[in-house]
Amino acid sequence: MANDDIDTIQAWVVATCQDLGLSVDDDSDFFRAGGSSLTAVKLIARAEESFGEDALPPEDLFSNSAVREIAESIVRNRQQVDASPA
Repeated sequence: MANDDIDTIQAWVVATCQDLGLSVDDDSDFFRAGGSSLTAVKLIARAEESFGEDALPPEDLFSNSAVREIAESIVRNRQQVDASPA
């Protein structure tokens, strides 16, 4: 995982969460910042719109809810899709 990929996606996660009404920064936890199941669904949908299907599976978000962990999950899932045979 390239750090600049994670940093870019992490900035996207922060901006998207803020757009959804959460007060987060790079060190925040999605749920401790007020994220709910509804907000989680919205974040997952936006991740799929921006990064492709299964970019952020619900189980990843619920088990790794820190902003950096969310970014790492998206990067990891994108790499798995890119590595899949066509």
